[in-house]
Parts: sequence; structure tokens; C-alpha cells
Amino acid sequence: MNVSYLGPKGTFSEIAVINYFPSNITKLPKSSIEDVFKSVQELEVNYGMVPIENSVEGSINNTLDLLSDSEVVITGEMELTINQCLLSRDTKIKSVKRIFGHPQSLAQCKNWIADNIPDAELISVVSNTSGALSIKKSGDACVGAEIIADYYSLEINKKNIQDYSNNATRFLILGTSTSTATGFDKTSLLIIPPNTGDSGSLYRLLEPFAKNEINLSRIESRPSKTKNWNYVFFIDVDGHIEDKSMQDTIDALKERDVEIKFLGSYPKNN
Repeated sequence: MNVSYLGPKGTFSEIAVINYFPSNITKLPKSSIEDVFKSVQELEVNYGMVPIENSVEGSINNTLDLLSDSEVVITGEMELTINQCLLSRDTKIKSVKRIFGHPQSLAQCKNWIADNIPDAELISVVSNTSGALSIKKSGDACVGAEIIADYYSLEINKKNIQDYSNNATRFLILGTSTSTATGFDKTSLLIIPPNTGDSGSLYRLLEPFAKNEINLSRIESRPSKTKNWNYVFFIDVDGHIEDKSMQDTIDALKERDVEIKFLGSYPKNN
């Protein structure tokens, strides 16, 4: 089995792959989330792993936008606790002058850095692995997962430097076929209303779900990109696409001229 993920080696996406899939897989790092989608759609791999949202920093808009355009489907999800570490070739935290890291990782640790190394220069790079490779001299450090220290022979100056202990990222597993219903499922839909500027438009979108007793666990808006100040909605609901209540809800929305794209039904993360 081949699985692609947002690389390079040492990213939290790779850790998510390791935790979700069996050990006998082939991991293929990709340089962008778009390339992960492409590798699944073109059948280069069986599955792809992409981040969708972080509990502190919010949604990954690039992933949302790619879901709206791609033909792949969501086949699973998993949640990974994010434990950021300060890594360097030195052992003393106070000797750190520059800290490399992905912008989101640096943001997740900004209070700890301000309290402990306030004079350090923060340098954004495309990934935390790139940060590790940027360490060239004494005083250089990076933020990233503990696994990066093993890959690149770095010292762990401090573990768990993230500002929030409940920091977690939710990942989606991408595939080409819908998962079988388990009785404990989630369905993701892209809802495209005719006009979000009309009075009561959001209510008309949500009312059929309430009427059919379907619980909404998440709703996220994104610009439609077809008309200024018009929006589409990414919705996660409890249940499987094959459920009668789900079909009744979709039929009711279509009667209201709402366009719907099915993004996937899959087992809930437990």
C-alpha cells in the first residue's frame, strides 16, 4: 500500500501516517497539499493524508479549496496531538539566536518563545523539516516534532513548547471510493447556495438537517470565487450518505436550488 503525505520527512503529516496506517506501507512525501490530492486522483497512491484543521490556528484553507475542486473522497479522519519541540545542535536554550519554523508552528509557540527566548529572531520556512536543514551555526534552532531530532541528528532543547496543551490537528485520509457504513460515521458535504446574500439563506440551508434530526458537527464558509461576497459551506454531519435521513435532507436542499457536492462518508475518529 502506498500513502502520500505533506512532506518532507519529519512533518506531523508523516507522524499521522505512521499512527493511522500499518507499518508495512510505503510512505511518499509530497511537496504540497495539492500534490497529495493529485497523487490520489491519478492513482499513484492508494491513499493520501492531509491536514484539515488545527484546534488553535483553525482551518487549513488550501485543503478546503482543493476538496471543492478535486474528485477524490474522504475515506477517514484522525486527530494528532501536536507536541512542538525546540531543536538545535546546542544544549543551552539561552544560546539560541535564531529559530526556524513553519509559520503555524511558530505561532503555536509564540508565548513560550517570548517568555524564554525573547530576543531570538523568528524565521519562517516552508516546513519544520526545512527549518532543521537551515540550522548552520551555533545559535540556530528550529521548532518541530521530536522525530526531526532523530532524522537530522539534533538535540531536543525542550519538549512541549506549544502554548496550549490541547493543541491538536485533524487530518483527512483521501481515497477514491466511499467507505462502508459502520453505524458510527460522519459525512462531509460542500453546500453551494444560489445566493448567500438573501435574508434567511443560511437558515434555509440548515433547516432540512434539523427537520431530519441530523446533527451538524462543523460548518465552515469559504468564498465562492464566482461572485463577490457569495459563499459556499463545508459541512460535517453525523451519519452516512446511504442513510435515508441523509437522502431526504439532500433532496430537500435540491428542491431549494442548493447545489451539493459529496465529499465523503467515513468512520468518525475515536
